[in-house]
Amino acid sequence: MRSFLKTFIFLILLTLYGLNIPRQRWLKRRLKDNINLNLKATAENISLMLLPAKKVIVRGDTALLKKGAILYSIHFGTWELMPKILKTHLHDREIGILVERYTQTNPWWVGKFLDRIFYYLRNSPKIKIFYPDEIFKIVDFIKKAGIFSVLVDGDNPFAKLEKIKRLAHLCCVPLIPFAVYHENGTHILEIGCDLKQLLRERSADYWWFYKSRRHYFYG
Repeated sequence: MRSFLKTFIFLILLTLYGLNIPRQRWLKRRLKDNINLNLKATAENISLMLLPAKKVIVRGDTALLKKGAILYSIHFGTWELMPKILKTHLHDREIGILVERYTQTNPWWVGKFLDRIFYYLRNSPKIKIFYPDEIFKIVDFIKKAGIFSVLVDGDNPFAKLEKIKRLAHLCCVPLIPFAVYHENGTHILEIGCDLKQLLRERSADYWWFYKSRRHYFYG
């Protein structure tokens, strides 16, 4: 089933890439000759996020999250699985995730459809979904020892990191990088990882291929 899904997603990505000249130029500038490798890795990672493997390993010091924290990452590997993995590992601690409203960057009906699909995929008991215009709710959640997660890439892999640093300072909580990726039939969640090193080692697992949506806390 996953093999079929992976092939189907790869064909969709290849079509979207082939029909979008600006995206082709952007990807070629970033990946040079590794376009197909990146699209294949992306298709595999999306299929694994939709149909996850059962085996999971959590690495790093999760005790750092005890009094609340902000976890940050990029569109790398199988990042969407982090909240559910961490929730299970920490015995149902509340995990907050920041997501965009697709109605801001798409025709209304397309954006509404995407918002509902992604809300359905992400929503789960003990996982709270926040939007960028809900800053007061986010601050309140973090200050009550919530674990808040956010992706910081945009026009470059760490475009929004400085803004998230300000949020962590405001809430007096640690700011900790994380990554989730798949290796030999196992999902690995790393807390406190070196994202730059992972990007160098597993460049095909990074797949941000469009310009940043600019609306993000402080504009």
